[in-house]
Amino acid sequence: MDTFPDNALRPRAIDSETLWRAAYAVIIAAEASTGLLLALGAVVLLGRLRASAKIFNHAKLWAVAGLTLGFCLWFFDFIVIGGEYFAMWQSKIWNGQAAAFRIATTMLAALIFVGLPDGELAEYIFGRRDPLAPAHQ
Repeated sequence: MDTFPDNALRPRAIDSETLWRAAYAVIIAAEASTGLLLALGAVVLLGRLRASAKIFNHAKLWAVAGLTLGFCLWFFDFIVIGGEYFAMWQSKIWNGQAAAFRIATTMLAALIFVGLPDGELAEYIFGRRDPLAPAHQ
């Protein structure tokens, strides 16, 4: 742990190289899983691009799973655990909190956007239904 001298949080440091390597492997596996889920989500959504809104909305599952995993990784692992528990913000050598915040915020924004329900495109284009009208009509 690269923190301020005489830091009271120093006992939180993990000195075991085995634990470092295990944590690093878990982070790499989570990043790889995020990438695979997002790639699968993109392919599935592109395949359902011209499908009905109901089918397209159901196809968002993989993208939502990838964005959720990615957000959890970058927010909880890097900002909460790394930044706050291990006091990464005190490091002069490596402080990844700003980068982790940007990535987590982007993942969360994309998750909110993808999570919005889509309606039938023809209804919006051809005016068959007011997009602001309640869905029960």
